Amino acid sequence: MKKLIFKCVVVVVLALGASNYMMYIMTGKLPFSTESLPSFSSPSLPTFAEGKTTAYKWTDANGVVHYSSEPPPNPADAAVKMEVDPNVNLIQGIKEEPTIAGEADTPQGPDFSGNIYSPEKVKKLVDDAKAVQQQMNERTKSLEGI
Repeated sequence: MKKLIFKCVVVVVLALGASNYMMYIMTGKLPFSTESLPSFSSPSLPTFAEGKTTAYKWTDANGVVHYSSEPPPNPADAAVKMEVDPNVNLIQGIKEEPTIAGEADTPQGPDFSGNIYSPEKVKKLVDDAKAVQQQMNERTKSLEGI
């Protein structure tokens, strides 16, 4: 029974493949291609000339948000006026905290410089793990004593 089902599945797959290939030969298009799907394009933002430019953003009566270099045609639409300068970086940089005089300039976190698998760093890692294990054992004993 399993052999019969397997043979039927193979025949169906081969028939579908052959029919798709024949459709491609006759029409030049695949029957299930992405060309037949509707395309959804996002609204394009206006392009601006070099230097500062004024842009307007407003929402019309239908709730559609518009961006334009011209003010809205309907004065009833409240527009937000924006100054656009293509020469300005919009991503803020990370502010470094000033160090206090006399404070050590060593990093507080792990040291990722150099080879992380050096024998010294591995030994330090193992020692740190043993210290944490010892601290956990002491806490467990104190909790058992309570």
